[in-house]
Amino acid sequence: MKYLNDSFVYLHKATTTINDKNLVSPEKDPFGEGTATRLALATGTVGHCFDHDGQMVEYLRMNGIIPPASQQ
Repeated sequence: MKYLNDSFVYLHKATTTINDKNLVSPEKDPFGEGTATRLALATGTVGHCFDHDGQMVEYLRMNGIIPPASQQ
């Protein structure tokens, strides 16, 4: 959990550096070849988190567990 929490702290710190001047300037893509904008990296990270959330929900359901958000 510490690693997960620290990753969100790091991401928050990184996104606070985004401003009008560097929002769409090309940066080295840390996930592969080429470049990406800070806007693309920030929005991609949010989408990636939703992917993992969906995977956790599916894993829970496959194991007979109702995800907390679905419990009434």
